[in-house]
Amino acid sequence: MKYIILFLLPLYIFSNEQRILVTGFTIHEHTNDRFGEKYNAFNYGLGYEYSFFNDYNELYFSTNALIFNDSFENPQFVVGMGHAYRFDTGVFDTAVGLSGFVGIKKIYTDSDLNRNDGDYGLTGGVGPTISLYYENLSVNFVYIPAFSYKDIDTTGFLFTYFGYKF
Repeated sequence: MKYIILFLLPLYIFSNEQRILVTGFTIHEHTNDRFGEKYNAFNYGLGYEYSFFNDYNELYFSTNALIFNDSFENPQFVVGMGHAYRFDTGVFDTAVGLSGFVGIKKIYTDSDLNRNDGDYGLTGGVGPTISLYYENLSVNFVYIPAFSYKDIDTTGFLFTYFGYKF
């Protein structure tokens, strides 16, 4: 944990854009989860984001940390990092990029019978992002595609969160 703090602290100190985040909703590729229940579409939670945005039409780096209620209605902690390219499109700014995340959440296997089973473990993903900025407000969309390999099977989803620049 101390290595994560030592890595993230200098990034925070030198960042030039900071936001408080409120998590929003997810849209899944499937309506029901592996247990036949509807996914939790409203993922309430809070987070913090900082970025190194200097000028339009340039690549910039950002990172965030979020604590929220996941699609199985369990607490989840995530750290995300990505690069984006921001455009001034008149009324609002638009950024397009690629983001990845690593987090701790309850993970289910084929032997789990319901949402009460499962154990906490590491999770992660990578996907394209689109962000819209209007004055101090922002809305961010991240699409994490489905992935299936051997015993790993995930459902793709669109995750949305909102920000306020301070």
